[in-house]
Amino acid sequence: MIEAPTPPPRTMLLLAAEGLRAGLAEQLARYPEFAIRPAASPEEATRLLAAGNCDILLVDAEIGEAFARTAAERFRGPILVIGAANAAATADAPDYIARPFRFAHLLARLRALFMEPERPIVAIGAFRYRPGAFELTDAADRRLPLTEKEAEILTRLAAARGAVVTKDMLLRDVWGYHPTVTTRTLETHVSRLRRKIETDPAEARLLLTEKNGYRLIFSPAR
Repeated sequence: MIEAPTPPPRTMLLLAAEGLRAGLAEQLARYPEFAIRPAASPEEATRLLAAGNCDILLVDAEIGEAFARTAAERFRGPILVIGAANAAATADAPDYIARPFRFAHLLARLRALFMEPERPIVAIGAFRYRPGAFELTDAADRRLPLTEKEAEILTRLAAARGAVVTKDMLLRDVWGYHPTVTTRTLETHVSRLRRKIETDPAEARLLLTEKNGYRLIFSPAR
C-alpha cells in the first residue's frame, strides 16, 4: 500500500500574552502539521502578517482583538480568537474558542478549520456532523448530543479523511498523553461513540477497528 505524502505544515501566527503564548507554542510544537510564528504584540503580529506565508491566525483576545478585526479585512485564511464569546463572535472575527479551554479541544478546532470549506459537514451513516460540534443531526434535524471526548475523537477521525488514526495519535491528540489515561479508556469512549452512530444494521461498520487504531467511514454531506 502506497502511503499518501505528508502535507506541508500550516504556518500559524500566534499572538498571545507571554504565559499563554509560551504554553501554546510549546504544545503546538509537538505537532508537525503546524509551524508556529509567535508574536508578543499586535505590532509584531502585523509585521509578521505583512511578511506573508501565514495560513492561520491564533489570537488572544486580551491583547489582540483589534488586530484580529483589522487582519480579517485582508487575510483570507482562518482566524481563531481565544476569548469570551461576546468579545470574539463578531463579523471581523467569526470564529472563537471561549475561556477556559482544554488544549485538546483547541487542537480539534484548529484542525476543523482546514476541512474543505465548501463542504464542512460530513455524512456518517444516517447522521450529519460538523467537525468540532458536540452533536449529530439526522434527516429530521433531530439532535444527538456527543460528549466532549466523543466529539474530539470524531473530529480527529474525520480530519484523517478515511485514513487510519492510531490509538497513540488519539491518546496524544484527545488526552495529551495524560498519565491516568490508558488505551482501555480510549476503547471505552470509541465503543460508546460507535453505538451512537451505528444505529441501522444496514449502516453498520462506520467506525472501524484497524490494527493499532480506528478508521471512520463517511462522505461529504449533500
